[in-house]
Amino acid sequence: MLQHIDRDEAIRFREHFHKHPELSGQEYETAQFIQQHLQDWGIEYQKVGETGTYAWIKGTKDNGRKVLLRADIDALPVAEKTNLSYKSVNPGVMHACGHDIHGAALLAAAQRLAELKDSFSGTVLLAFQQAEEFGHGSQYFIQQGLTKGYDRAFGVHIAPDVPVGSVLLSRKEDAASCDFFRLTIKGRKAHTSKPQLGRDALQAGTLLVGEISRLRSRVLPPEEKVIVGIGVFKAGSSYNVVADEAVIEGSFRAYNNETRERLKEEFVKLAGVAEEAYGVQVLCEFDCFASPLINDEEARDEIAGVAAELLGQDKVQISEKPAFGFAGDDFAEYLKESKGAYVHLGVADDNPASQAGLHSDKLEPAEEAVVIAADLHLNYALAYLGQAD
Repeated sequence: MLQHIDRDEAIRFREHFHKHPELSGQEYETAQFIQQHLQDWGIEYQKVGETGTYAWIKGTKDNGRKVLLRADIDALPVAEKTNLSYKSVNPGVMHACGHDIHGAALLAAAQRLAELKDSFSGTVLLAFQQAEEFGHGSQYFIQQGLTKGYDRAFGVHIAPDVPVGSVLLSRKEDAASCDFFRLTIKGRKAHTSKPQLGRDALQAGTLLVGEISRLRSRVLPPEEKVIVGIGVFKAGSSYNVVADEAVIEGSFRAYNNETRERLKEEFVKLAGVAEEAYGVQVLCEFDCFASPLINDEEARDEIAGVAAELLGQDKVQISEKPAFGFAGDDFAEYLKESKGAYVHLGVADDNPASQAGLHSDKLEPAEEAVVIAADLHLNYALAYLGQAD
């Protein structure tokens, strides 16, 4: 039998989070709000980093099953331009990506799960994760060993292109990796009237920018789904001085680890070409902001079944294409050692602002979305864990 969260509480939580957004790594008040409520409900928890929270609710019988529910809680450096009565009171900061809904939904589900703990078996794990927008929030949970040791992982993300009351799940690939790269080129200064005395980091950087731009088409098959992009190229200090340093930064995004490793190897090769051509030194640095997010098919079907029971079969869409496209989301890190899936939650209604894109300063998701998200968390956990005998 389906269970439901407290609708008014879910909406209250969402409005509070939206009104008091905090940037990645600075979610202090948000974490305090979450932890105070967990404490009031008798839910055990621990802090993760400075602003993350990991909690657990044990059912009346331990059947060995564990399900992890995850929500991100950080906001964006966006000046809000909505008409909401609970718009941000923090200048230049806004929940423009739905993390207010994500966090509120999980908190409302936690409240109801605590009330129902005598009726289910196993353990529910709750991850209120900081700094998803920054790209490293999951690292705090990884460092404490909290992204493994469970059987299922589940999360939601709002989707302004999906009607409220409907959800969408990618059949398999959901979001690409986000791999950051930085190439630091060390040369030698000289006056531009005597360039032979220098080692031109700018010219070496120009070579690398051109070769990186052609990297995707040059080394990968046409059918390979990959994007390589450069966002930063800095060099030089004066119009008449040979640049002694240049920095190139960007990202590459792919859906499989073999391609990611091959791209890293190609960057190193290109660095060697630039070193030989210009007599410079090139330092290659890589950082994984998010791994590829790949839904497990068994978990996806389980979640789709719960969503269909809750919303109706016609309200559950299965996409053959990655719902997030080449965007990244570090929910992927929770799926590395367990089965799980991500749900894209419809938030579009008759209000045009509900259909504004993610990160828009005008985004106003439909209110009912937080209730649906919370009920999905609640009922998937109960369905997977099973009733107490």
